[in-house]
Amino acid sequence: MYFEKYQQAGQWRWRLKGANHEIVASGESYIYERDCDHAIDLVKGTNSNTPVYRR
Repeated sequence: MYFEKYQQAGQWRWRLKGANHEIVASGESYIYERDCDHAIDLVKGTNSNTPVYRR
C-alpha cells in the first residue's frame, strides 16, 4: 500500500492505494500541503489497537 498526494483545484488531497493501485481510503482537501502531510501522518499512526466505533 502507498499514499498518493496531489493537488486538485488548488488544494492538496491524499489517497491510500493498495498493491493493485485501487483506492482504499481518501481524505478531505487541504489548503496547505503541510496540513495534508499531517493528515497522512495521522493515518500512518493508526494500528490494530485503534478502536472502531459503530454508529
